[in-house]
Amino acid sequence: MKARNLFLHFFALAASAFAMMSASAHHGTAVSYEQEKFITVTGTVTEFRWRNPHSALFLDIENDDGSIVNYAIELASPVLMSRSSGWTRATFRPGDLVEFKVHPSRTGAPVGECLFNCEVLINGEPPVSALQD
Repeated sequence: MKARNLFLHFFALAASAFAMMSASAHHGTAVSYEQEKFITVTGTVTEFRWRNPHSALFLDIENDDGSIVNYAIELASPVLMSRSSGWTRATFRPGDLVEFKVHPSRTGAPVGECLFNCEVLINGEPPVSALQD
């Protein structure tokens, strides 16, 4: 009986430690972006990564000097995007012309963030939502 109690205590301790590590593993990204500011970026989709914990959209955008830079947009998780916006892994396809309103990077790097209520046009139209079907 003592061995069983010792095992249960050890298991509970290990499970608690694992839960604390998992909870602290997710970190906020808001500190990296200017949350009080929005910019609109327009570019051609080069890649869409539908993954956890955050999806990512990559666009080729043209700078003022005519050079092309790859711009990354941090998005919410697939579950949140599919539930709130009806987006799927096929919402953004390479070659699509996208206009996206994002919070810009605090460092001026070519990255932005839109985790909730994203304003976006794909080829001049709002994205088709799987929730509308």
